[in-house]
Amino acid sequence: MAGSGRSARRADGPIPAGRHAGGQAGRLGRGGSAAVKDRDNAQAQHGRDEGGGRSVLDLPLAPASTPPPTSPVRAFGGRAAIISLAIALVVALLALPFVSGLGLFAKASADHYLDLPSVLATPPLPQNSQILAANGTVVATLHGAENRVVVEGNQIPTVMRQAIVAIEDARFYEHGGFDPKGVLRAALRNSQAGDVQQGGSTLTQQYVKNVLLQNATTPAERKAATDPSVGRKIQELRYASALEKILPKDEILTRYLNIAYFGDGAYGVGTAAEHYFNVNVKDLTLGQAALLAGLVQSPSRYDPTTNKAAATTRRNEVLDHMVTSKYISATQAAGAKQLPITLNTTEGTTLDSCSNSIAPFFCDYVRTELSSDPSLGSTKEERQRRLYEGGLQIHTTLDMKAQEAAQNAVDTTIGRDSRAVAPIAVVQPGTGNILAMAENRNFGADTSQNQTKINLPSLAPSTGGFEPGSAFKAFTMATALEQGYGLSTGFYSPSCLNADTWPEIKSIFPITTDDKKCPDGYSNSADSESGTFDMRNGTWQSVNTYYIQLEAKVGVTNVWAMARRLGIPQSDAPTDANGRLELGPTFGGLTLSQNTQIAPLDMASAYAVFASGGKYCTPRFVTSATDSSKENVDIAPKPECKQAISEGIADTVASVLAGVITNGTGSPNANIGRPAAGKTGTNDNYSSAWFVGFTPQMAAAVALGDPRGSKYNLAGLKADGKVWPEVFGGGLPALIFSRTLKPALQGTPVEALPKADPAVAQGTKGGFQTDGAAAPPPSPGVLIDPLTGQPIVGPSGQPGTVTVTPVVPGQGGDTTGPRLPGQGNGNGDGNGNGH
Repeated sequence: MAGSGRSARRADGPIPAGRHAGGQAGRLGRGGSAAVKDRDNAQAQHGRDEGGGRSVLDLPLAPASTPPPTSPVRAFGGRAAIISLAIALVVALLALPFVSGLGLFAKASADHYLDLPSVLATPPLPQNSQILAANGTVVATLHGAENRVVVEGNQIPTVMRQAIVAIEDARFYEHGGFDPKGVLRAALRNSQAGDVQQGGSTLTQQYVKNVLLQNATTPAERKAATDPSVGRKIQELRYASALEKILPKDEILTRYLNIAYFGDGAYGVGTAAEHYFNVNVKDLTLGQAALLAGLVQSPSRYDPTTNKAAATTRRNEVLDHMVTSKYISATQAAGAKQLPITLNTTEGTTLDSCSNSIAPFFCDYVRTELSSDPSLGSTKEERQRRLYEGGLQIHTTLDMKAQEAAQNAVDTTIGRDSRAVAPIAVVQPGTGNILAMAENRNFGADTSQNQTKINLPSLAPSTGGFEPGSAFKAFTMATALEQGYGLSTGFYSPSCLNADTWPEIKSIFPITTDDKKCPDGYSNSADSESGTFDMRNGTWQSVNTYYIQLEAKVGVTNVWAMARRLGIPQSDAPTDANGRLELGPTFGGLTLSQNTQIAPLDMASAYAVFASGGKYCTPRFVTSATDSSKENVDIAPKPECKQAISEGIADTVASVLAGVITNGTGSPNANIGRPAAGKTGTNDNYSSAWFVGFTPQMAAAVALGDPRGSKYNLAGLKADGKVWPEVFGGGLPALIFSRTLKPALQGTPVEALPKADPAVAQGTKGGFQTDGAAAPPPSPGVLIDPLTGQPIVGPSGQPGTVTVTPVVPGQGGDTTGPRLPGQGNGNGDGNGNGH
């Protein structure tokens, strides 16, 4: 639905030139209409003269054109007499006083009638929008105040058309927009009763009134559209008469059935069929059609969900009218009356549009992003109206195979009743297309039922998300490679890096901690994790003290600049407990992502850079969209990608991260049976854990933590059928990663990961760095290579002997072979974050 200034278009296409000449000629007028104003909760009164008005969202509308005034010498004749009679009967219907003056009044009103506007502006009806997956599957239906799905005339079965005509306007196919006989009949009954007991409005008039209500944009206009005045009735007659001259009867009936309110939040017969019976409108039975036809007079009085007895009586009344109108036989009516009302209701408009979605958090992401898209309007109100009522068909990037795999992985591994939450986001390298978004929660506001509306896959800082831990080290590695540090760059990396093992740290990265094992410093996950590491095995084993020293070489601000180039938002920069920015040249904890909360979607998009030759692509979720008139809506940008880092650097990082799965902290849980790469992340005291990984076709980020905060650590978590005393990134998050990508990629070609670029791997700097932490003095007889920091000779197991396999400077091989049995994952923490 367009914004203000959009040309008015008819809801069902161009106006046919001719008028339908056929139709059923019923002998009995339509059934009585009570003058009870009917309201349904927040819904206002139904849009009929006899039922009052109903509230609608304001709709932008092009003003209706007004034809030139009729000449005063125009021949009046018999036509004026008919008009005068109709107007006089309208007055009688309204039980106005001074009936004796009706003749003079009617003549004057007839003159005025011919000068009234006759062109009724009919913009598209508010109707639901749909979010569609890449394969066309309906992901979610978005609806505003009016839950409506507009249906084509050929979808509405004959029995539904007959039912509504029989009970509402039996002479519909005989009159020309207003029915003098019906008005006279209603006037006589109202006169006998002393008040308004029966209406005389035709279906065409009811349609006109609903359109006028739909077009009303202010409270004053809505009041005028339901004002029980002669002037308003005359204007309706004028519009109805003109409409009958240009639209076929069946078209008017289709439009009426699409605009009418059927109660319980269902607008239009298509929505009503789905809401009450969970069937397509074309499949309505005789009894179901009769029930729906009976609702429009008073939706709340005959509501079958709350008053089946009244609904049954009304349904049977409709069936009797269908017999009288010769639409069905008495036998058919009797058979339908014998059947009880059987409902199969779907959720009403009070339910959040995303709650019933097959991908609720992706649905929430789509609608949130589009609500701020200026392509849908200049104001939030206009964007919301178009999004929820514009009948948009929003084709997205969602891969149903990946989505189902992701949801199944978090549900089966962690469970929806767990205290821990596991958000996951999957993107496509090279396009930025979001393929999946899930978490192990039901979408809703009832926290007592473990529901949430917090979209953790796409949000982090403002919602208390999780620090990615050592998964951030990939950005430090990319920075070092860009600065010329080769894969052979080595440091002696003690289990505790503080002033005792590296005096310079006090000035480089000053830190104060209360860690008794490693006061005022950074530690590895275990005391036994120490030795000389190069860039490969320092990454595979996720050695914190190695990366702190590498970060000191390349500079904290440069590491953050790299993260920004890979799509990490500035808003994710580390802050202290008071929200003050901590990012600076002395903030050594950045490489461990201390105080840096990042959304899985952003981490997945950043790692996708390493899978796509260095290209960063902005996350993308829409591929195309059309409105209710099948016109293109410009909310689907092409993939927006840029070269963030060189292909050589990206390929080299990817080759190192592949070893995390085959030789490091991600083995064996992250193995998916095809080439893949990634990095684990574990935070202090097991407060949260991550795995971020990729293949050439997909990149995924999995986080795991307690949404209540870091003080609720994951130690002792019950998940995947057992209790986990410790929760590392290489444990549950790696399992979720593999359980997502393995089925998601099933049936797709196996693609190799890129190999390290020889020049980048060699670098211009490298080898053992002598200005880092000092290794303990060797035992007598042990010689240390000054380039590698490794022992050359010495008895095995002698104090001071380093047990890490030496790496020749500049060699930079891709792997060091399979891990030996019993070799631990080495996951852990150290004054910030660990593996």
